[in-house]
Amino acid sequence: MDGLRRLVENAHALVREGYYDAPESAARSPSFLDVLGTADQPSDVIAEIKFASPTARSGKSPAAFTELLNRIAEARPLGLSVLAEPRIFGGSLAFVREAAAKGLPVLMKDVVIDPVQIKAAAASGASGVLVIETLFARGLVPGPSQALVDAAHERDLDVVLEVHSLAEWDAAVRTDADILGINNRDLASMALDPSTTPSLLSSRPKDRPVIAMSGIDGRSQVDAMLRAGADAVLVGSSIMAHTDPARKLEELLHG
Repeated sequence: MDGLRRLVENAHALVREGYYDAPESAARSPSFLDVLGTADQPSDVIAEIKFASPTARSGKSPAAFTELLNRIAEARPLGLSVLAEPRIFGGSLAFVREAAAKGLPVLMKDVVIDPVQIKAAAASGASGVLVIETLFARGLVPGPSQALVDAAHERDLDVVLEVHSLAEWDAAVRTDADILGINNRDLASMALDPSTTPSLLSSRPKDRPVIAMSGIDGRSQVDAMLRAGADAVLVGSSIMAHTDPARKLEELLHG
């Protein structure tokens, strides 16, 4: 079983088990679209809190989430990306709810295969949700990605539609997704290629905000992605692997 199929099967299991039956949250985070790609954009780094992934573990405990969140939020990134998936990524819907109270835009990061996950994102206070075009391109999720985009818009969520190839970009721009996320990592093989973002942006016109994702470790790489045409970057692994994640975020924000 390849890594992507494993992620999808795990998502189906969590849906069946009722993991995403989330209570409504009182807090709703601000929209990414209010600032992303505008003159009022406060910074260019979205900080991701991720305790594990299929390729690595951060070495930090999910029990430290509140302390990490407080310190990262104090550094004032553009927004927060918070993992909701508990088994592979060490995430939690409770983490999403807690992050949503910080006054920053919050993206619920997950392997979204069902509208019930979108409902959970909205109920937990996220303002955005990630949808992965690769799942549809490979037939791992039936139908077009537009169906999940529509489900998210019905709940007033921004959609970050993730792509990795030109074919996926071309499919994504035919949708109503609000933001395109270019993942420098191939989710099937987990191979990383930082040239993916510059390559796609040099090959196609950009008609909406773009976020570069994966493989970004320093301010010089942030600047390279911005020069290529990205409006912001999403960074998780290099922040979480650092002994002081908030200090690493400061370095990414300011050099």
